[in-house]
Amino acid sequence: MSGLNKTMIEKILKGIAVGLALLMVTLLVLYLNRSDPFGTIPGKRLRGEEVTEAIDDWSFANQYRRVNVEVRPSDPYSVNAGYFVHERVLYISSSKSRWAQFMLQEPNVRIRVGDKLYRVRATRMEGANLDEAQNAYSDKYPNRTPEQIAERWFFRITSR
Repeated sequence: MSGLNKTMIEKILKGIAVGLALLMVTLLVLYLNRSDPFGTIPGKRLRGEEVTEAIDDWSFANQYRRVNVEVRPSDPYSVNAGYFVHERVLYISSSKSRWAQFMLQEPNVRIRVGDKLYRVRATRMEGANLDEAQNAYSDKYPNRTPEQIAERWFFRITSR
């Protein structure tokens, strides 16, 4: 290989390395300064207009595909979450995920439905209440097997 070709290849490789380094720094800055969750990447403190009045009928949430849940108020951690409304009550379901563990430790959370934020309390369903939640979930998600449903945690959401 001639000296000229070797020098050109080295310059190209250095340019690629610099470009990759800049891309990585940009992605790191974006990740550290995120607020809302993006897909499966968790966010931090949710943004939106906070609603202060208690909500007795969550049926309006049905017009949205997902809700966002913000757990761990001391160091906000937010995720996109699946939900369903049964008899005007909002329920959130989760696999036994990290954020659900946080919600068990501190049940006072915030959720965002559309562009509005609500201060709520999440109560994990057990016993007969769990059976009712699982049945309502299977009505909304008929493609889920009983085994898949049994592996999920269900939380009843109430205003606080």
